[in-house]
Amino acid sequence: MHEYIDLLVLNVSELLTARTAAAGPARGGALNDIEVIPGGGFAVHEGKIVAVGSSDELLKRYRATRQLDAGGRLVSPAFSDPHTHLIHGGSRHAEWEAKVLERPAVGIDGGIRSTINATGEASDAALLAHAEAILDDMLASGTTAIEAKSGYGLSERSELRLLALAAEIDHPVALASTFLGAHTVPEQHRDDREAYIAEVIAMMPAARKLSATCDIAIDPVSFTAAEGERLVAAAREHGFELRVHADQTGDVSGTRIAAEAGALSVDHLDFVGDDSLAALAASETIGVIFPAANMHVLDITPGRSVAGAGVDGTAKQPRNLVAWADRLVESGAALALSTDYNPGTAPCTSMQLTMQLAARLYRMSFAAVWNLATINAAHALGAGGERGSIEVGKVADFVIWDVAEHGQIVHRLGSNLAAEVYIGGEAVARRGRRIEPEA
Repeated sequence: MHEYIDLLVLNVSELLTARTAAAGPARGGALNDIEVIPGGGFAVHEGKIVAVGSSDELLKRYRATRQLDAGGRLVSPAFSDPHTHLIHGGSRHAEWEAKVLERPAVGIDGGIRSTINATGEASDAALLAHAEAILDDMLASGTTAIEAKSGYGLSERSELRLLALAAEIDHPVALASTFLGAHTVPEQHRDDREAYIAEVIAMMPAARKLSATCDIAIDPVSFTAAEGERLVAAAREHGFELRVHADQTGDVSGTRIAAEAGALSVDHLDFVGDDSLAALAASETIGVIFPAANMHVLDITPGRSVAGAGVDGTAKQPRNLVAWADRLVESGAALALSTDYNPGTAPCTSMQLTMQLAARLYRMSFAAVWNLATINAAHALGAGGERGSIEVGKVADFVIWDVAEHGQIVHRLGSNLAAEVYIGGEAVARRGRRIEPEA
């Protein structure tokens, strides 16, 4: 007796499920193991996966309205991208070339201010059109769910404007909106930081109506540990789930504060201290790392001159990213990859490229980068129970790839190998282009 369902996905060379042994993200040595079923397939009904196994087993059990022939190609879960700065105006390409040529640099906080100005000058229509074009690009390369922050306003009117625009976006990619009023201290408050902290806290009730999560930057160029703790406490009082930008340009215990507060994610970790890393490893908080940002801000190359290349005006020196990444993994902390899409430090939309860079810059295995970009990234997004793996009960978001084996995606550099992208079992992108819905 057959069961009747909506869709069977068959003729798969490798079905990369990204299922983990425990109900949570892969950690430590388990990152180097990922489930791959040769000749596997799965069944979908009402947009969710109802069975996973061999094609022969599925055909014996089910009759489907549609059968999708993968053509002997790799099939994987779609990507989640748990940290983006989606809505913004302007470009910072000139700032980046100045960094490359070691001309006087504006620094991370100065770059944020330039984007704030450009965003304020852009119309709502222009901001939405740009955001939707970026989402099209992300979708076509295999991403079906993202987090998107405000943070390029730094005033109540401007921050609420960005959150309202995020709520207006109508796109197949699922978008989780985050309030980032505590991105950095705006120029007009440089001599009165307390006033801006009070202003951010005053924004929270209105922001909470538009966003379920609040991000706070605890870093030398943003807020101190004491300031961050006050902002974290206020965000929790207003019912936000938490995210934290932490320890990107120096160790100020932001990672520890995030872990102890039970944040969904703590992001960057470039200069995380030993105590903070131990706190992260003992927690459920996901540490999100950004190889595209490491490459783009020239963490991997030395400076030519005595001054002008670093955040603080000193010569830029290369970091040992392999030792840094090994330390994070070996701590047992739960980790994830993200593009960190933003106009300044990581103008990257592709989780494919993010995996490829992680393998090269951090010397990670194929299995590790797939785990970090699928199931772990979904957990960092707060959606690990619904997304990130091909397993029973999850949304049928998946990608058919133009290769036979999962390692080929990581080995290739710079190409979009996503042949077809599906959300809830329905095709939404093909050959690098979003499929427009029928009128």
